Amino acid sequence: MLGHFRRSFFVAVAVATLVAVGAPDAHAAATYSNPQYRAHDLDNVARSTAHGRQIQYVTDVDYDRAFTPAAAESFLKDLGRQVADLPHGRVYATLGQLLPGGSVGDPTRYHEGNPIPVAFASRTGAKLLGRLWTDGKPGLHPAVVITPGSIQGTQHFYWWAARTLARAGFVVLTFDAQGQGESETFGHKPGKITPTRNGFPFQQAPNFINGTVDAIRFMLSSTAAPYVPGGWSDAKAATVRHSDDSLMWVNPLEPIVDPNNLGLAGHSLGASAISVVQQCSDAATLWKTLSVCAGRSYPIRAVVAWDGLSSAGIVPVVPAMNQQADGYFLNPEPSYTAPSKTAHLAPMQAWEAKGVDVYSFSVRGGTHIEWVDVPYILPSTTYGHLLADHYTRAWMQRYVATDPATRAAASAELLAAPVHQTGAKAQRPWRADFFSARYLGGFAFHDPSGGLHTTNDIRVYGGVSKVGDWKGANADKPAVRY
Repeated sequence: MLGHFRRSFFVAVAVATLVAVGAPDAHAAATYSNPQYRAHDLDNVARSTAHGRQIQYVTDVDYDRAFTPAAAESFLKDLGRQVADLPHGRVYATLGQLLPGGSVGDPTRYHEGNPIPVAFASRTGAKLLGRLWTDGKPGLHPAVVITPGSIQGTQHFYWWAARTLARAGFVVLTFDAQGQGESETFGHKPGKITPTRNGFPFQQAPNFINGTVDAIRFMLSSTAAPYVPGGWSDAKAATVRHSDDSLMWVNPLEPIVDPNNLGLAGHSLGASAISVVQQCSDAATLWKTLSVCAGRSYPIRAVVAWDGLSSAGIVPVVPAMNQQADGYFLNPEPSYTAPSKTAHLAPMQAWEAKGVDVYSFSVRGGTHIEWVDVPYILPSTTYGHLLADHYTRAWMQRYVATDPATRAAASAELLAAPVHQTGAKAQRPWRADFFSARYLGGFAFHDPSGGLHTTNDIRVYGGVSKVGDWKGANADKPAVRY
């Protein structure tokens, strides 16, 4: 029975994947008539397919052995929640809830980290489910909120980052946007059982933008200042508070949450959401004019956008890291004509023009799934998530952490990591070898002492060879398996 459900899960998401795939970006730079470019592009595709993480998982006996009990456990927990919340009129019709394995992430690490389950109301009245992560040590911890991607992305797919950041001394909140993962599908009027269409269907930007703001407000909630969703009055919150005791109104880790230092990370539509929400930072006054901020500023110090940072119609306010794929979406396809090497630079240029620190790179051979730890389905490289893990932690430590030594070490790491090195160090997945040879990246950021570091003309930022040097990139072929 479980095997049947597992296969159904794979097929369902695979169908969604095929529907979502778009045509590859194409600008004249090189074509398959150039054997060097053709060899590079085929190697790129193979990195996430023939040699990718999907194949690694399918052929890993221990991984498969861990998946079955994790899928069963998560499915039964979700079913129990469905039954328990029926009297409150709450409906969960998400892919993650209906199919075993949809709310697992990496099954071999499913129980690692011992996070605290939380449940809070969104401004639509829907019940949002999340987890709080910490290293268990006393004292104030800077905070990070992680917003998931769309197309039924669940918080579990991003627990890799939550575990790393928690070990690094952050309190982390992962949550499912309304209509995804473990969270409720429909909204509710305050104190009412009957579901409404507020926030339905799930695939809409406000669920991610407003959901991020509500998650921030929950993270910063305390006994003295209980949680109130954006746009709600205290009286409205009190009405719901007395009608559903399954919701939480105070962050259970309140005593250790640093109320003055917060970072945001997000993937896909979640990355677009945090690009918008960073404008609500108290580092500027823009929050006073934006309705998305719900009349309040937040102590946002930095953001990390996983494929990728948005800049159109957005004012850069806080330091941002833009991590992108190598031009491939969900299913990697040969790019018979190379894309423009400057195609990924627009967000970085927007931040740099405002004088706000920024860091940008693209994963060599990477797909949109590099940041998603999902069992078996959807192709990605074996090193992309490791590269993302390293840089995400370093960026948060540079700008959100408060310890001066930690900030200085992270700054040095951000400078040293992308430099090509020989020997064993050259095989570490955060080295320059693993940056795209098709898209330029770069950085312009300050160290804690105020020194500015830039890549200037970004002439060699994508590996040992210049971006677009296909022969050089073919000679510089880092390992594909990790």
